[in-house]
Amino acid sequence: MDRVGLKLEAKRIVSSHFPFFILLFLPVIIIQIGYAAAYTMNPLDPNEIMTEANQIAAGTARLGSNELMNVYLLSTIISIITGLLLSGMMFVCIDIIRNKTKFDQPVTKSFTILNNGQYFMGAIVIGILTTVLTLLWSILLIVPGIIKGFAYSQALNIYRDSVDAGKPIGYLEAITRSRQLMAGHKMDYFVMQLSFIGWYILNSFTYGILLIWLQPYFQLSFANFYVKISQQQTLNERAPK
Repeated sequence: MDRVGLKLEAKRIVSSHFPFFILLFLPVIIIQIGYAAAYTMNPLDPNEIMTEANQIAAGTARLGSNELMNVYLLSTIISIITGLLLSGMMFVCIDIIRNKTKFDQPVTKSFTILNNGQYFMGAIVIGILTTVLTLLWSILLIVPGIIKGFAYSQALNIYRDSVDAGKPIGYLEAITRSRQLMAGHKMDYFVMQLSFIGWYILNSFTYGILLIWLQPYFQLSFANFYVKISQQQTLNERAPK
């Protein structure tokens, strides 16, 4: 897998259509920066968090002291919302890599996941299933859980492609096909993830402002990754035995 080539192509697309990508990813970026800013202005004391967590676990938490639970609940809700929106934006990025869409109506395309009931349900159910399966593998050891997370990473993209082709598949079948697609590519996926660590460290010094460029660059790179390995799989299946 030509990781450098995938990223260079993604960078070229972002640079050529930067205003489009700013508007496309703006809802998620606003949520992420807003949450980070709110936490920065009012961070919780780590000692208070541990004390509160221990009290909750022991069933002795004060009735009026629910700040920690509120933070956990808010974090979970924000993670779900951003995850859903980013899933739809990933679909747009895949279509861009495949030259199946134009660089127009970015605000409408920001909410792609809500424009199709099958997309939305697929994102919810596959998200739950892959999370549960990954957690179950993680009970054995952390590393198998991480590996399985990589193996399941393309399930939603595969499910969406099946819906668009008019031949929708089941949620578990999408997960199975993702495992098959990622066979031999999990290390490529892991290295690709690692290659963005420096960017996200740099982003932390900009209070999230760098996300305006980094978020589309990241998503397009992994959209390109999915398109290339799915094309490779198709060619392998068509090759003479």
